[in-house]
Amino acid sequence: MMPGSNPPALPAPPARAARRGCLFYGLLAIAVLGFLLLLLVGTGFYAAKKLTHRLVQDYTDPAPSGLVEKVQYSPAQMDALKDRLAAFKRALDKGQTAEELVLSADDLNAWINDQKDLRGKLFVRIEDERLKGDVSFPLSDIGPLKLSGRYLNGTAAFKLRLTNGLADLRLDEVQVKSKPLPKVILSELKKQNLALQFENDPDTAATVARFDSVQITNGQLVLRTKAGAGQ
Repeated sequence: MMPGSNPPALPAPPARAARRGCLFYGLLAIAVLGFLLLLLVGTGFYAAKKLTHRLVQDYTDPAPSGLVEKVQYSPAQMDALKDRLAAFKRALDKGQTAEELVLSADDLNAWINDQKDLRGKLFVRIEDERLKGDVSFPLSDIGPLKLSGRYLNGTAAFKLRLTNGLADLRLDEVQVKSKPLPKVILSELKKQNLALQFENDPDTAATVARFDSVQITNGQLVLRTKAGAGQ
């Protein structure tokens, strides 16, 4: 980046990742691929080409890491979890009464393991009021970045809060291939409210508006609907 210049806006997360409905796909991509694109925009493509190629090699892999941790519920446990999720979604859609859904890390990982597109690619933890996840997923080419056939294997931790319809989601820690991002890049990323990336989608924004609050507390993800927010 040229001295004295303002850092360019972070790129939006890949569309395919957003459609899968999993924050970690888009958010870790923002952290790592956004870092690479900042270099291209700040220094010029020609000057940064060799450096970016090296960074792609340093921060991505030619193969998935093969996440081994998983949580698998019994059929009865899975049915009970799905019933709770379905009941909460109905309450969220109707918006007539305030409802609460409390999910443990085991609940989240059991649901992930039940999803074909996520199984083996994501494992989450709830630590110190943070949502933390290990990810391993395939990348696609983005502009001049030739990422097809490469994989993003890493860990990211986020602080999440939604109050009065305002979401605040911030990176707290990122490691890729067991290496942290450069401090100067991570410090800039920490300043960004990543939830703003999703508010640009009208459907997502409308759904968020029906929540009263979302919190990570006491080792659980707690979601509350807003009464009187139905369609």
